[in-house]
Amino acid sequence: MSFFYPTLGALAILAGFLFFIGRQNRDLLRARAYGELLVRLLPLLSTAVLILGLPFVVDLAPFENALPVLLVYLGGAAVLTVIMSRLATPEERRAGTLFRREEYEGAAEIYEQLIARRPLPRYYSALGACLDASGDPYATLEATDTAIKLDPKLGIAYYNRASARVALGEYSQAREDLKTVFTADSNRRLRRAAEEALKSLENG
Repeated sequence: MSFFYPTLGALAILAGFLFFIGRQNRDLLRARAYGELLVRLLPLLSTAVLILGLPFVVDLAPFENALPVLLVYLGGAAVLTVIMSRLATPEERRAGTLFRREEYEGAAEIYEQLIARRPLPRYYSALGACLDASGDPYATLEATDTAIKLDPKLGIAYYNRASARVALGEYSQAREDLKTVFTADSNRRLRRAAEEALKSLENG
């Protein structure tokens, strides 16, 4: 039973996922936070190692037991990948969960702790979003200004700063920040949000 081509196919799919995750974390490359990026890639990299070992494991198994061995091996690989992905950046996950629950102060505290250990631009931007949602536009401006100084290409930081500037009545500066989102490192969802915010400012 040959698993050469299925193995190549699985590795090709993993390569696609690695490319996608790499694109999502370009800000870490700009910040030279290679360790942080590796943590996010580790589940996929470990899965790639397991897939590479699949043909050898199946070859060592008796022919009549090849399918059960294959299923157990793939099941174990899937479980290990899920566990490792859950262990990756647990504090960021917790902060994101608190933010979605509208527990902004708790989320802000976690991001402040993360900043104290590693002052990454994405943490300052996320802290700004928490402070903005808490109704503190001045502190939001400070946090997002820092994020933009550290990474002028971080689109989400401009979006978060624009929100604070709207709250302060600085509409022209907010428009400039929202326009910058389209030329900065931003995903499609963020650009749509910026476009809607621009329309809202123009109509208002």
